[in-house]
Amino acid sequence: MRTVELFCGAGGMSLGFRRAGYDLVQAYDAWEPAVATYRRNVGSHVWRHDLKDVFTIGPMVASLRPDIIIGGPPCQDYSAAGKKVEGDNASMTRAFAMYVSIARPRWFVMENVRQAKKSRAWADANDMLKAAGYGMTETVLDASWFGVPQSRKRWIVVGRLGERDGFLASALAGARSERRTVVGDVIDLPQGHFYMRPFGDGRGVRSVEEPAPAIIRTSRERPWPKYLNNPHPDDPVRVEEAAVLTQDQVARIQGFPEGWDWGSATAKDIDQLIANALPSQLAEAIARVVLAREAGDTIPNVEGGFAQWLRRRGRSAQSCRNTKSQCNRARRLLAGRTFTSHALEIEALEATWDFQQLEVRTQSNLRAALRLHAEFLSMKAERQGARLTAIALRKAA
Repeated sequence: MRTVELFCGAGGMSLGFRRAGYDLVQAYDAWEPAVATYRRNVGSHVWRHDLKDVFTIGPMVASLRPDIIIGGPPCQDYSAAGKKVEGDNASMTRAFAMYVSIARPRWFVMENVRQAKKSRAWADANDMLKAAGYGMTETVLDASWFGVPQSRKRWIVVGRLGERDGFLASALAGARSERRTVVGDVIDLPQGHFYMRPFGDGRGVRSVEEPAPAIIRTSRERPWPKYLNNPHPDDPVRVEEAAVLTQDQVARIQGFPEGWDWGSATAKDIDQLIANALPSQLAEAIARVVLAREAGDTIPNVEGGFAQWLRRRGRSAQSCRNTKSQCNRARRLLAGRTFTSHALEIEALEATWDFQQLEVRTQSNLRAALRLHAEFLSMKAERQGARLTAIALRKAA
């Protein structure tokens, strides 16, 4: 898949997508240390541009005819470690939506901090992406369940043209590993414990048998006298007995491979580049989920409430199981695709060669199963809308 990355930073996201087999044709960032680092480690296809200039960069991106646009707009305006005031950085979320709307790739993947979901900038971006025809899956993923030794929770939005919302949620959830990755899986610390500057009044000392907290620019700072004199009561060992992480070790925890070339960037800039990155292992996991759906190798799970809804309509348990099975069979014939309307879904199903080879009765059963599922989804949407309206009215009162 031809891939363009916006706000590419030091290259963590691109690295993950490249490992999954994507063709990186262009990347953009406005910060010279990021561009230089990306160029040394990922490739010369990176350009330094101010992505606020949508009128110049938009046609350039569209001319590349990408299959997918990926990227993480700046998060400082949303982050819990920032000022939480929406300014120029937040406006880049709108810019991301503009680029997608102009280029119209089949897919996009956007990542940010969880707080961005409730921003005015995302509300505007969401409206643009909806108007452009994208269905979206929004989810929060903890990187420690995707091969990263860090409890880094990122808000992920995956969009695909013509889909209904939530189309990839079950596949992303199914990509989780069986256990969390811990620091000891990635770096060797003979002390068995390490210190990482806590955010707020959190714990500073951790065991290598647990994930590190989310990396921020100041993560590798040595313990301050204030913490040494008043350590957290839940620290498993004394601060003096814990290792202080090096910059390279923090980079490894963030998903950068050993030997990543930071060039002549200052130590402060390198700390910022590391903190800003999406861990490559998490990026790779998302990329592989997208590829599998693109190839039709996965289908969305039928929601658990569907069978209960059928039972309330008088169906037997066996009939519910059959209908759910038929719905899954139809999804497989559709190569995992979902659609914004039932009519489009049936039209696409009837156009498949495999469906046309089925017996008339089987065809009828598959159509009926999709119709019932569409009714179920419509009912859920109406209830959700009514619930949100009631909440809004209570707040207004």
